[in-house]
Amino acid sequence: MTTQRLDLSSGTVAFDDSGGPGPLIVMLPGAGDIRREYRFLTPDLVAGGARVVTMDLRGHGESSADWQSYGVADTAGDLIALLDHLDSGPATIVATSFAPAAAIWATAERPDLIGRLVLISAHLETAKIWQRLPLDLLLRTPVAGRLWASQFIKWHPAAPPGDLEEYAAELAAMMTDRQRRRAVRETLTAHRHGLEERIARVDVPTLVVMGGSDSHFGDPAADGTTIAGQTGGTLQMVADAGHYPHVEFPGQVATAIADFLAATRS
Repeated sequence: MTTQRLDLSSGTVAFDDSGGPGPLIVMLPGAGDIRREYRFLTPDLVAGGARVVTMDLRGHGESSADWQSYGVADTAGDLIALLDHLDSGPATIVATSFAPAAAIWATAERPDLIGRLVLISAHLETAKIWQRLPLDLLLRTPVAGRLWASQFIKWHPAAPPGDLEEYAAELAAMMTDRQRRRAVRETLTAHRHGLEERIARVDVPTLVVMGGSDSHFGDPAADGTTIAGQTGGTLQMVADAGHYPHVEFPGQVATAIADFLAATRS
C-alpha cells in the first residue's frame, strides 16, 4: 500500500488504507513501534472483508517528527482527525499498549466516530515514577534505539516472527534521530490523567486481548480481567503470547476480532 499523509496544524500523520467498501477498522501501534506492527493481522482482516487503515503515531515511523507534545490527548486528537478525514461511519479501533488509552479518550470525545474498541495489552494507568524515570533517562541516550530493540525482541517469547530482528533494527534506526527519541520517550511516559473519567463515559462494545506471557503485567489474566471490567468488555487471552499477541499469533487474534465484530454487529 502507498503511504498516505494527513496534514494537521502541528504536523503530518502517515497512514495506510486498504480501501474497499467493508467495515472500517483503524489500527494504532504502541509507543516505540510503527504501523507495520499490524503487518500480519491486516491481511487476515482485509480477507474477511474489512477496510483496514493503519496509522503511525506522531513522531514515529513516517509521521513527522517535530511536534509540541506526545500525550494521550494528542494521539486521541490525531485519531479523531483521521476518522473525520476518512468519513466512513463509526469505526472499530484496534490499539496496542499505549494506544488503547488514546482510543478510549477519542471515543469519549467523539462517540459518533467510534463504534467498537479492541484493546490489546492495554496500559491504562500512568506508570509509577520509579518506572518512568529510568525509562526517561535511557531514552535520552544515543544508544537508546539499540537497547529498545533488544528489549522489544524479548517481548515476543512464544512465536517470534521470522522478520523480528530486522524489524527491531528498523525501530532502532528510527530512534537514532534525536527528535524521534523524544517522541518515543514522551509517548511511553505519558500520563493518563483524565482517562478514568473518560472510561466511565464510553459505552461501546469492547474486546480486551492479552498475552498469557506478557512480561509488562504481573498477572496478565488478572490484569486483563480488570481492564475488561473497567471498560465493560470481554477478555480474550492468547496463551503463551507476549506483549504483541497479534504479531505472534495473528490468525488467532484475527479470528477473535472477526467473532467480536460479528457478535456486536447491529
